[in-house]
Amino acid sequence: MTGAITVSASIVPGSFAALTSFFPSAAFGPLVAIVITASVAALIGDTLWFWLGRRYGSRILAFMCKLSISRDTCVNRSAGFFTRFGVRILAVSKFIPGLSTLAIPVAGATGIGFGSFLFYDLLGALLWSGVGVAFGAVFADLVDTALAWLDWLGRGVIAVALIALALYLAVRWWQRVALLRRLRMARIDIATLRALLAGAPPPPLVIDVRRPERRAMDPFAIPGALLLDEDIASRLVGIARDRKLVTYCDCPNEVSAALAARELNAHGFTDVAPLVGGLAAWRAAGHALDPLIIGTANAAAQAVAKSSSA
Repeated sequence: MTGAITVSASIVPGSFAALTSFFPSAAFGPLVAIVITASVAALIGDTLWFWLGRRYGSRILAFMCKLSISRDTCVNRSAGFFTRFGVRILAVSKFIPGLSTLAIPVAGATGIGFGSFLFYDLLGALLWSGVGVAFGAVFADLVDTALAWLDWLGRGVIAVALIALALYLAVRWWQRVALLRRLRMARIDIATLRALLAGAPPPPLVIDVRRPERRAMDPFAIPGALLLDEDIASRLVGIARDRKLVTYCDCPNEVSAALAARELNAHGFTDVAPLVGGLAAWRAAGHALDPLIIGTANAAAQAVAKSSSA
């Protein structure tokens, strides 16, 4: 193409160097300006969400999950990405549906350093806006053709799109209903748990089944609770199978607590109940919470549990 400029790949990153081979310098300048403007705008918005996550932690995440069609598992999925990949996930989170919304406040809530956040989020914003601008520029003719076809087809395309969206939402809603139906079981409320803890020994064994990153966002637990989020049954060696167990989490509908209770039932524990409302309900009732020192708390709680079941 006439007027094309050549830029050394050692100076300009590969994606931009490749892009310059398609466009004249007169066209390339505005594209770079668009990428920079979009990236800065995204960074400003993301920084606000980061500080909201840092300030309000699990509360802002719970609010966002209320708006999600996967409200029972939305934070756990995002937190799982952070557990596996760390802050580096911010470089690609904007390309992953669902994660793009929650990744930023999760980063703030889990205590990621502001400098690390800025670096990886800016990198992600540049990639996201750069890919979008490059796609639109390189395939401009194809996009124009597609828009012309949509204009020709008219309202029928909109109707098909709306029907497809409605079907998708219906499937997700049915999946959620099926999950809640599968986890339908007897639960225990805060007042009953308090009475049992104050009653005759042995007291019920309370198990915090939150994921580690959720505990990092809200580092408090019900006094005496075991901190177990995986292989729960195998870590309760020595506990009588008829011992009263209470599981709790901080997720909508006690999904994680109910899943843990089902797992314990499958391993022979006969008296297991999720706590209604979880940690939030315990806190709202005004009861004491222990700050988490995870290793010490678990060792002490395990010792108490085993001695009580003897």
